[in-house]
Amino acid sequence: NTAAIADALAQGVARTGVRVESINCEFAPPDQLIEAIARCDALLIGSPTLGGHAPTPIVSALGTVLAEADRAKPVGVFGSFGWSGEALDLLESKLRDGGFRFAFDPIRVKFSPDAATIKAIEETGTGLGRQLLGDQRSSQRRASIGGLNESRSNPAVLALGRVVGSLCVLTTERGEGQGRLSGAMVASWVSQASFTPPGFTVAVAKDRAVESLLHVGDTFLLNVLAEGRDSGPMKQFLKPFAPGADRFAGLELLRSPAGQPILPEALAWLEAKVNQRMECGDHWLIYAQVNHGGLLDALGTTAVHQRRNGSNY
Repeated sequence: NTAAIADALAQGVARTGVRVESINCEFAPPDQLIEAIARCDALLIGSPTLGGHAPTPIVSALGTVLAEADRAKPVGVFGSFGWSGEALDLLESKLRDGGFRFAFDPIRVKFSPDAATIKAIEETGTGLGRQLLGDQRSSQRRASIGGLNESRSNPAVLALGRVVGSLCVLTTERGEGQGRLSGAMVASWVSQASFTPPGFTVAVAKDRAVESLLHVGDTFLLNVLAEGRDSGPMKQFLKPFAPGADRFAGLELLRSPAGQPILPEALAWLEAKVNQRMECGDHWLIYAQVNHGGLLDALGTTAVHQRRNGSNY
């Protein structure tokens, strides 16, 4: 169970492009752990609670972290337990007393994590990855590899920014009750891609939480926003959400034939199934075939996103 938490965190961090190294403390020699501690930018340590205690290899690894790790690097603790979770209390208290900065609140899972918990943990990992990339950008200017310079004064980047797209909100939901998974994002890199069958593409950044719900065979809905009525949905779905938070809490929604969330203030909606995915640098290009759709306002105009350069949305 603790390994499942570790895997979810690793997947979330890796989604941002940050490399993850996983070490099993039970089998790793001390030198390997010391070398990993020295070269890492963040350190996460997890443990189950067995008989009210942390396993001996974890206690030994914790001692190495306390002796060798840089206090300026963020840390995190996680683990599963059956009753009380003393091992997590030990990890947290020792690291806090040692002056370490926590990247996120300790992740405590009783017994086995369900699908919704796994998704929330992945989002926590993605948040850490973004934090590390932000720290890197603030310390040095990132150069793009094999592509355009990201400088906003680059003529090619300025020209790329003149490619415009309609403003949409992508929504998706699956499952019920405690197993319910949902996600949403503002999308402006959207384009019709085929007549027969009717289909479109949407670009999704690799570190988006909703990306994990957009694999081949998954169903989602594209809400096309209306000019003059786009500020509300934009404000709702551009704000940061806590890991695992319900993006639709408090909203009045309509439903598509497959039960996908429709925003009532949208101009139109398209229910579609993911048919293909193509990796495109820091994004996934999703090709989806339309199953159902409808107009909510036949007289309205599509909201269009104008940009000044191609280095951001």
